[in-house]
Amino acid sequence: MNDQEDVICIECLCELGQCYNVFEDKANLRKRISIYYPVKNCGAFIFYQKNTISSKLIHKFKYNDDVVIGKYLMEIFSYEVSKLDWINDIDLIIPLPLHWKKTWKRGYNQSEVMSNEIGRIFNIKVETKAIKRIKHNKSQVKKNAQDRWENVKNIFKLCDEKKLEGKHVLIVDDIITTGASINSCVKEISKVKDIEISVIALGSAEK
Repeated sequence: MNDQEDVICIECLCELGQCYNVFEDKANLRKRISIYYPVKNCGAFIFYQKNTISSKLIHKFKYNDDVVIGKYLMEIFSYEVSKLDWINDIDLIIPLPLHWKKTWKRGYNQSEVMSNEIGRIFNIKVETKAIKRIKHNKSQVKKNAQDRWENVKNIFKLCDEKKLEGKHVLIVDDIITTGASINSCVKEISKVKDIEISVIALGSAEK
């Protein structure tokens, strides 16, 4: 990568490097996202902790319309992904869907930006029509764990199972905390015949 300091200073880059998860299955990530259906592979780029450079960068990407930061993080992320043998087994990439109202308000789905970058680098198709979010639920940010699970119950709906039958799909999310949203999505996709599901995220909270 060139001109890194145009996006992030060297000091912040060094701090960010100390947060790398590098896909080690820490913080019980696999267990947290396999409540309804066992995922085949999982990983996260960084441990997400408040008031760190990583959390600030992700916040800028997610809420402040900073797609440049998002693509930069995904460039580093994709380099780490390239070390994984199982990425070559993925047939389709599915961004965790946002409700259209939230997408309209933000101007983009950050998970879709991430997915497009991974898809471009590894030449994997990104599928955005097979499953959608059918409820415009309230933000998870200020909710406790129990309320988060209730808030995302039955919010996703399969629209085209045939596109996913017999496929190994990769669901891409930004931040996994309790795992409520990703579990809800995995649960709906698991209805597809002969499906294999893997999950990666930009960050995962240490829980």
